Amino acid sequence: MRKVTRIAIALAATAGLAGATLPATASSAATTQWTTLKEAPAPVSNPMKGFMPWAPAPGGNPVLAQGALPYTLEWAVFPLKDVVTGPDTYDFSSVDAMLDSIAARGHQAVIRFYVDNPGESSALPQYLIDGGTDTSRTYDFHGNKKKSFSPNYDDPNVQQMFLHFVAALGDRYDGDPRLGYITAGLYGFWGEEHTYPYNGAVSSQNPTGINWMPSDAFRAQLVEAWDDAFDETFIQNRYPTEATKAHGMGYHDDSFGYATLEGVSWHFIPKLKKQGEADAWQHAPIGGELYPPIQTCIFSQPINCPNMDPEGDYKALESIQGAHATWLINQKAFTAGYTGDELTRAKAASAAMGYTLQATRTSATYHGAKATVAVEFTNTGSAPFYATWPLEVVLVDENKNNEIVASQSIESTLPSILPGQTGRVTARLPMPEKYKSNNSAQKLTAAIRVINPLPKGPSVAFANETMDKPLPGYLGLGKLARGRAPKD
Repeated sequence: MRKVTRIAIALAATAGLAGATLPATASSAATTQWTTLKEAPAPVSNPMKGFMPWAPAPGGNPVLAQGALPYTLEWAVFPLKDVVTGPDTYDFSSVDAMLDSIAARGHQAVIRFYVDNPGESSALPQYLIDGGTDTSRTYDFHGNKKKSFSPNYDDPNVQQMFLHFVAALGDRYDGDPRLGYITAGLYGFWGEEHTYPYNGAVSSQNPTGINWMPSDAFRAQLVEAWDDAFDETFIQNRYPTEATKAHGMGYHDDSFGYATLEGVSWHFIPKLKKQGEADAWQHAPIGGELYPPIQTCIFSQPINCPNMDPEGDYKALESIQGAHATWLINQKAFTAGYTGDELTRAKAASAAMGYTLQATRTSATYHGAKATVAVEFTNTGSAPFYATWPLEVVLVDENKNNEIVASQSIESTLPSILPGQTGRVTARLPMPEKYKSNNSAQKLTAAIRVINPLPKGPSVAFANETMDKPLPGYLGLGKLARGRAPKD
């Protein structure tokens, strides 16, 4: 279970049980061996966070507006009928083609599978339709015009198909470096886990209280299946339930910036709070889609969105900070783009998402045959850096074209650093023989990076002036000095 794992990491770090990567506190006593690192503005774009566009078809190139934001994630959805070709029979070629295409641009994918996308023909696997599943639930709303139907999600054959598919998906893709996050999807309109207005509630659109939602019992069973299938890749659900809470799921708000903040019971944050999941972001990511009708207007001041709903938020930055969002779909940011002050606000909103890691001070010393490099990081963002990507600490000889003369990969505790907290990373590297004498080690510069497992993926950019110095993708930590590492 991802939630339990995350909490265990954080508690171990807090208790001082993480060995060489102990968290530090702001009150740690200063020593002459510590050097303060200068801060820099939060990067607009960083791996695994920020605004993202829809991915083009595999092999295609994104068509970006002049004012398009930098990005590291791309959104893709898949009709389930293209993957599930028969009972326990799968064709993942379309998925792999898309993931490969996105990865070729150095980006991770956020994906979803669906069986009912209004306005399209049904994406339910054909063998179920041929086998006589109920196809009578056609509908006109959401622009569908009876083109598709809502499956009977309590049909045992449909349920078995979902459960077996999730298991097969996990077997194939859990921990795949091409994947950023998966939204659970599958059932409901657009795979958004709802059948509104046919959700059992009596309304003007549903006067008899028709309910097309799957039973609560099966929804819980499906959540458990997702948790069983994925240990490394984060799964996010649309709505919080007892099951999603128990299994440590993340969440996504597909009406972000419009129906997110408190004050209205059906908004995203109130639903999280009602379920006791207000702090879910501390162990699993929050994402979603900036509500499409407001994507072109949300960054204007004053807000000039058409047909504004009095119950709507229309507050992008406040919603990001309040929900601790890590990623959001914002197609208009890339196809139409922003200019002037709107572009400035959009960049600020993208930068505010997820983590912002800043190195506050460092110590780089050598004694005898070893060099010790310690760095303290503060998270000034709105969420943790959830990925357990390893760190690499290196020694660089700037007099030899920035040649790396020593390196060490270490396990990262960055995911345990919540916003406003500080953590420490320490590495001990053997000194190359030729630098052990005549103080020649003082010619070496220490640096650190987060290793993106995607071959073309960018490194995490720290909010420091020495980022990309002396090497691209690395944070420069300063010259080695003779002495022992600080003990505080």
